[in-house]
Formats: sequence, structure tokens, C-alpha cells
Amino acid sequence: MTIAGTGFDAGSRVCLPVAVATTFVSSVQVQADVPANFAGADGGAVQIGVFVLGADGSASNVWPFTVTIPASRLQAYTTIDAVCAEVPGFMRGGQIDDDSVQRWISSVAQVVKGSMLKRGLSLDPADWQQAGADGTPAATEVLEMINRLGAAARLASAVVSLFGNADAAFSRNLQSAFKDELGRLEGGSYDKAFSPAASTAETGPLLSYGDTSRADGEPTTMFRKETKF
Repeated sequence: MTIAGTGFDAGSRVCLPVAVATTFVSSVQVQADVPANFAGADGGAVQIGVFVLGADGSASNVWPFTVTIPASRLQAYTTIDAVCAEVPGFMRGGQIDDDSVQRWISSVAQVVKGSMLKRGLSLDPADWQQAGADGTPAATEVLEMINRLGAAARLASAVVSLFGNADAAFSRNLQSAFKDELGRLEGGSYDKAFSPAASTAETGPLLSYGDTSRADGEPTTMFRKETKF
């Protein structure tokens, strides 16, 4: 990013809001890069506040800046902040560090991607459907939810293991919620979130065709509604 202003000097630092490496161009311009490990959902966007900190400690006004996370990274669909917020009372910075949470996020994301590939869904956000006026959720919202629940289930399990007085039932509920939502993804319930042309199979009445009588003469059905073809 290139920031224009006045009064910049060689000691000026761009903050996002944490100070990052800054290139001093002139008294009216400085440049900086968004860190490569900036946290955010793949293919999504995160708005941050940007300001310049002077060498004397003075700070400029804050301007909003939107960081677009490259879809090509395909590492995760949620963030550490969102996962930690799912576990009430969890305090970051203790025995369970952010790196551990990020590993769980990435691990669960791989499971989600495997389910998508098996389902035949594209991993490219450019192919996905956006949220519809009919209430159809955006694919990004679906993937974020599943990724968040799965990583939060692992976080809650770790909290229970480390602190015996933690709520084990809450951990199990998170795991159950993750399995339910992953099952819906694998079963096709969210297909329309990815492709508006996706068809939804409707269960109809029992069908019969041809001679459907048993040997004893009683009628029966050749096909049942739960049968998959």
C-alpha cells in the first residue's frame, strides 16, 4: 500500500494496527506491505484501520483499508478470532497459543475441502454463488461456519484436557454441530450455495411398476422412496 500525507520522515512506521516494515519515499509518501501471514478467510475480505506512527510517537488519523485474502492460498475459511469466540471464557495468550488454533483451522479446512472435492464442488470462490434474496446462504458463509465449528471443537477439547473443570458437554456439542454441518455439506444440502444450477432431489410417493405381487399374491412395491439409484 502507498500512503500519501505530510510530515513523514525516515522513522515513520505504517501500522495495521501493528507497526510493519515501512519504506520512506518522501515527506509526503510512505509505502508498506500487508504481512503475508495476515489472518483471514480465503477469498474473503477484512477491513482494517491504517495509520502512520511518527518517529516522535505521534499518530496520524486512522483510515479504513480493505485487505482481500487471495483465494489461491486455500488454507482456511475462518479466522482465529472467530474460532476463539466460540469457546466462552477462553483467554488467548495462555497455554494454547494462536499457532495451535491456526493449525486446527487449517486441518479442519483440509477435511472440508476433501468433502467438497468428493461432492464435485469447485474450490475456486469465483465459481460460487453469492447470497440470494431467497435466503440462500453464500458459499463463503457456509464454509466459514463449518471450518469455525470444527476448529472450535478441537479448541474446546484441548481446553477440557488442560483444565479439568471446563465444560466437557459444551465440547461435545461443538463436535456434534461440526459433524452435522459437515454431513449436510457432504449430503448436498448446501449445493445451491455453490451453484445456482444445482438440483435438489425431492422425495416422491412410493412407485410401483409391472408385476409387483409377491408369490403369495399380496401386492408389494418395487421401488421405495429411500432407495438410491
